[in-house]
Amino acid sequence: MSEKMQKYAYWMTPSMVAEIMKMMPEANATSKTDFVRKAVAFYIGYIRQQKNINYLAPMLAGAIKSEVRSLGKDVCEMLFKLAVEMGINSNITAAVNDIEDESLENIRRNVAQEIARVNGILTFEDANEWQNGGD
Repeated sequence: MSEKMQKYAYWMTPSMVAEIMKMMPEANATSKTDFVRKAVAFYIGYIRQQKNINYLAPMLAGAIKSEVRSLGKDVCEMLFKLAVEMGINSNITAAVNDIEDESLENIRRNVAQEIARVNGILTFEDANEWQNGGD
């Protein structure tokens, strides 16, 4: 149900009234009163939205930071476990094979170049092909 309109007196500068008159067609306003009502309704909505944004933005930022921290912790734990497994494999390989220091450095350099070339995405099949000289 629509409220009954009442008349109120508010002070405005002549330049504001001139701007209202100029902008009435663009606002699809039928009168200065209609224009001012639409402008006030718009501004009230804007202020409410700003209050919501000011309320929600810190909450969302906090939730995102918490999720990123949690993800970072999970990734660190996985990397630690992977490093342990790689250490085990390296120790087993070193115990079984007698690899000279110079050969080890060549292998390390070649593997680093290959990993950089494939942007860190190396499949077992790629490694096997690389070891066999690209057969």
